[in-house]
Formats: sequence, structure tokens, C-alpha cells
Amino acid sequence: MFGYVRPEKSDLLMRDYALYKAIYCGLCKAIGKRIGQLQRFTVSYDMTFLTLLLLAFSTVEPVVKYEGCVLNPFKKKAIIADHHVLDYVADLACLFAYESARDDAKDDKPIRGRALSLLLHRSVKKITRRKPELASFIHAELTELEAIEKGLSSCDPADCFGSILARLFEDGFDAIVSSENISKQEHDAVSGNLTWYASEQNADLYKTLLKDAGRALGRWVYLIDALDDLVDDRVRNNWNPLSTLENGREAAKKRLIEAEEAVDRNLALLTYERYGGLVYNIITIGLPMTRSRVMTGEPLPNI
Repeated sequence: MFGYVRPEKSDLLMRDYALYKAIYCGLCKAIGKRIGQLQRFTVSYDMTFLTLLLLAFSTVEPVVKYEGCVLNPFKKKAIIADHHVLDYVADLACLFAYESARDDAKDDKPIRGRALSLLLHRSVKKITRRKPELASFIHAELTELEAIEKGLSSCDPADCFGSILARLFEDGFDAIVSSENISKQEHDAVSGNLTWYASEQNADLYKTLLKDAGRALGRWVYLIDALDDLVDDRVRNNWNPLSTLENGREAAKKRLIEAEEAVDRNLALLTYERYGGLVYNIITIGLPMTRSRVMTGEPLPNI
């Protein structure tokens, strides 16, 4: 269910493409430092977007370093490093990868799912101790999703994933404010300026818009994954939310477009400290292009 929220490379400026790669590699490095080198495979385009979005609102300027990569240790590349947003998303990347592996173990990839679950189990226990409420919420929503897939609940399965991303966007914004607000307001008390989030009313507005955007994006991710798996699920007789619809593909397309418009509508009302052009590319170009490729069966390109 990951890898769909991505930029459209052909429409990116060179500096924005380099920036995206720096954030992707920075998140990968953060996972290695915070959780473990083997767990670096949990980095994804979707978690990179969450990192990008939160960095776009942070008042702490991201640090750019030049380091080698495990795949090419002799060639140094630019990475975003030493930022609390990276630590926040690194935990989430590992947590989601674990839940995805557990789901694979129950479905059509039992060997791979069990192996990855065992690999991530100890790491997830540490993350759960660091973020108990968030981990519990994600697990509860995915448990509800599993119940829907088994026919034990009549709720909309897309709403479960929508609720998860709404919570992640809100929690991530709270993490930015709580970690940056004290030092920033101390500085502004001397300079006489106010930060963009100094007003509680302004912060609440941002949080509401981000929650709504996250909820719409979560629904989009769930539906695009269901659409992508529809043919294989029919062949394997697996449950798919679109299989019961008379014209599942067209119904999915309509709901995906509605979700794209909701994400764009909410994020367009926000002011970004940085990276606004890259966020715009992913939301207004990347999502529709991914939908179009999935609808036509075209493979998604690497970034």
C-alpha cells in the first residue's frame, strides 16, 4: 500500500528533483541511525512526502550534508540531516512497514511477510514505547480495516486509512509546534516578531486543514492500491473493495479525483516556509499521473 504518493519527475525543476532526492536519502539515513541499518528498506515515497510536507512548515532550517550511500559509498550526495522531522517520520516508516508485513503474512505473501515481521519486531517495540498512543491508534484502525475485509464490519475501508493519515498529519504538526515554539517565541520576545504559528487560532486552522488533507490523501492511497490490485485479486479470489461494485474502475476513478481535489484544496490554503513548489508538483501533477498510469496498467517509473 506504499509508493503511490510521488512527484512527476519530468515536470520537476532540477533543484526540486535534487531536493526530493536529498529528503529521500536523508530519511533513509535517519532510519539507519535511529532504528538500524537493515531497517532502511522501510523508506518509501509516501513517507518521503510526509517528511517533505512537515519540513515545509518547520521554522528550523534543514541542514544539508554530503555523505556516501551504502549503495555507492565513494560518491557523496546531498542529504537532509539532523532534523527532528526526520526522526518522527523514521519511526512511522518502520511502524507502517511492520504492519504491512503482518498483513502480507496473513494474505498471499506469507513467507516474505513473516520474515519481515520478525526483522522489524524488536524495532517496533522500541517505537511503540516512544509513541504509544500513535502506535495504538494505527494498530486499532488497521484492525478495523481487517474486520471490514473479513465482512465483520460495514464501514468504508478507505475511511480507516484516511483516519490514520489525518492523525499523522495532525500529530506531525503538533510535533513541529511543540519542539520549535518555545525557542522561537523566546527569540521573538526580543525581536518583537510573531511566528506563523504563534497565534493559537492560526495553529488550529493549520491543523484542521492538514487533518482534512491527510484524510483525503489516506483515502486516495487506499483506493489507488485497491485499483492497482484489482486484476490480481480477482484472479486469486482475494477480497477487494472494488470487486463488489458494478463498475469498480470508474467508481474508483471518480472517488480518486474527488480525493485529489480535496487534498489540493486544503494544502493550497497553507503558507509554506519552503519547498512549496515540490509539494505542488506531487499533489497537482504526481497524484493524477499515478492514477492515470494505474488505470491504464502502465508501470510506475522510478524517481
